[in-house]
Amino acid sequence: MAFYHIISRREAALAVADLSTGSRSWPIWTHLGLMDIRQRYRRSRLGQFWITLSMALFVGGIGLVNASLFKAAAADYIPYLAASFTVWTLVAGLANDATGVFTQAAPFLRQAAIPKTVFVLRVMTRNLVAFAHNLAIVPMVFLVFGVWPGTTALLALPGLALLLAAGFCAVHAVGVLATRFRDLPQIMQNVVQLAFFLTPVMWRPEQLGPQARALLSFNPFAVYLSLVADPLLGRAPPLGTWLAGVGLLLPLAGVAWILFARFRARIPYWL
Repeated sequence: MAFYHIISRREAALAVADLSTGSRSWPIWTHLGLMDIRQRYRRSRLGQFWITLSMALFVGGIGLVNASLFKAAAADYIPYLAASFTVWTLVAGLANDATGVFTQAAPFLRQAAIPKTVFVLRVMTRNLVAFAHNLAIVPMVFLVFGVWPGTTALLALPGLALLLAAGFCAVHAVGVLATRFRDLPQIMQNVVQLAFFLTPVMWRPEQLGPQARALLSFNPFAVYLSLVADPLLGRAPPLGTWLAGVGLLLPLAGVAWILFARFRARIPYWL
């Protein structure tokens, strides 16, 4: 089917305007994203630092238990868990929050013509803030166990950029579908839970055989996790992982564009 049969010129122009105007409205989406974090820990003594404390307790407790179960040295396993689980919280947070990006914004969307992209960037902002709080644990763990990733850690920046680009597209696509099909949030929660066990967060890829390890390149969660977590641990991701990250992003961006441009105007009526 020709592209213009899927999206009309008017729909494409309105979608571009939404993306452009929404991206420039950074005071709105940064305020909303930060307000979401503040509301979650309202009246708490520690406030947002509960995010950091929870991560520290998890890494310390589960790290010691799993190091014993996997018969690995704690000094080797706990830094790995700290880096991988920190990145996983960002990946899983974006996936889960994508299902409520527009339904959560229903009071705004029903009353004003606000660009839908504002609420996508709201989700991105609050997950990035939580990620920054969790990331503070990683250098502390590295310092305790004497881990120094060197300049390889800088590769985490382009990896994070790819992850955020994929997340931006996924939140748009999943957000549109979840607004129309209200069973999708429950489906996504189960998908993310299953992906947690199929992604090398608690275990290392080296623990798999060569054939099973090759299948990880078809797991988008594992690909984007590796692009950020591996450099933090001083390991440069192989070229194949970078290519997989780009290769997964391109069709995801295409699907997100089609869904958003085609059904953007219907979102307020589905709420």
